[in-house]
Amino acid sequence: MNSYRSKFLPIFITIIILVVMIWIFANIKQSNVTCSRKSTNDLNITIIEKLDTTLDGNKIGNMKLTKTIILPEKYLTEDDKYLDYIKYSIQKSYAYLLGNGKVKFSKLTDRIIVYIDVSDKETLILNNISFTEENNLTIHINPNTKSSEVVTLKVSDIYTEGELMTHLKNSGYSCG
Repeated sequence: MNSYRSKFLPIFITIIILVVMIWIFANIKQSNVTCSRKSTNDLNITIIEKLDTTLDGNKIGNMKLTKTIILPEKYLTEDDKYLDYIKYSIQKSYAYLLGNGKVKFSKLTDRIIVYIDVSDKETLILNNISFTEENNLTIHINPNTKSSEVVTLKVSDIYTEGELMTHLKNSGYSCG
């Protein structure tokens, strides 16, 4: 009987350790934070940003940003010159990400939609586009990561889910 107990105990402990490890891996999950911001300027141009962030532990692991720029009828031309100009300007501002196919564009009749996927230790600047009009429509893209007017996030930045939501809410985003 003592021999049976000495063989059973290591097997029993091994089974318990395996069950605990499976339970831990099944319950470790990455938090997802989704925030968005919509603004319309005095030229009636609407900019919508939707950011999906995956937190791995307390670090940003991945960010997917969708920027939609909607032009009013006034700027819609047959040759799409303003839409093409906006697309070109945004391509140049995200040139550091373009090499890996991380930035994709869709052009519809009244809008440009930009899809940005950041998973390496790269920086993403939010709320950095504005427009002015004197003789023509001009887009301004703020590349300054230290500017108080923009939100700058980097993969591997340390945030809890609540801290990230608060940071984005303080910059005019709504988070759910």
